[in-house]
Amino acid sequence: MKKYLKLLFAAIFATLSFTLVSCGDDDDDNGALVGTWYYAWTDPEDGEAIYGEITFTKDGKYSTTETDVYQGYTYVYSVNGTYTVTGDLKEGAVVYMVGVDSEGDNVDAKIIAKVAGNLLYATDDDGDTMVFTRK
Repeated sequence: MKKYLKLLFAAIFATLSFTLVSCGDDDDDNGALVGTWYYAWTDPEDGEAIYGEITFTKDGKYSTTETDVYQGYTYVYSVNGTYTVTGDLKEGAVVYMVGVDSEGDNVDAKIIAKVAGNLLYATDDDGDTMVFTRK
């Protein structure tokens, strides 16, 4: 009888472990990153204007374009690639991005991203934070 009782408990614990895994919070709102985000910034010291946008798609791809305007010259830089999110964007998730830039170079980046309403706060490894607005 004890043997069957142990098997019954083993079966119950095995079932519970699958239930706990499958009933996890699948809706952690990481889809909040999907869409197009815009930013603009002007350096108060030299007047350089920087603006751009980044688009995250549902299928794990991203594209970004940045335009710098400085002393009458315009520079455009872009990257296309893939991204993954680890964590919850409401709390601050790690977003890994790997891609190829407009010059053909491989690019990888890691940011801590937090989405609050129509704002995306992106903090890089140096601790600098850029605020994006949903377009």
